[in-house]
Amino acid sequence: MAESVKNEKIKNENQLVEKAKDDEASFEILYEHYFPKIYGFIFKRTGNKEATEDLVSSTFMKVFCNLSGFSPKKGSFSSWIYTIANNNLIDYYRKQGRKKESGMEGLENKPIESDSPEDEMQASYEATIVQKALGDLKEKYQRILHLKFYAELSNQEIAEVMGMSVNNSRVTIHRALKKFALIHKKYEK
Repeated sequence: MAESVKNEKIKNENQLVEKAKDDEASFEILYEHYFPKIYGFIFKRTGNKEATEDLVSSTFMKVFCNLSGFSPKKGSFSSWIYTIANNNLIDYYRKQGRKKESGMEGLENKPIESDSPEDEMQASYEATIVQKALGDLKEKYQRILHLKFYAELSNQEIAEVMGMSVNNSRVTIHRALKKFALIHKKYEK
């Protein structure tokens, strides 16, 4: 299927979701559209390829099995799928017994592409500082910053995923960013 046809179908997402309840081809379009987004969102939280693949599979299995219960009156499909992915992450960390998670684990070992060794060192240093600062935030702030900057959700979608009002999501994002900036400054010294 041509990319423009897929994009056109995604524009009518609510209709596509309705159709996907009975049509595998429509579900496949949703899957192909959301897979890279959900994969990236989860990978940035786990830093582990195997865990990410398991969590993404679980997320889409839950979406597929519960699609008949989805209603656009309760929120957007995007918010719904990110809520499922986020809940899977929470369950994963509960099972792991981990209290704090920055979601940047393993990134310091990823190759950084740049023009010079100095740039690579600076980028690696900055990634380490970001990781530490995120790890020092309380879980709610970590989650909301991941949804905002890694998943690139709107404040409305974040509010739906986190179960809060849009105003509350804005305030929480602002507070999380202020706290992150303070912690980040400490690590820069």
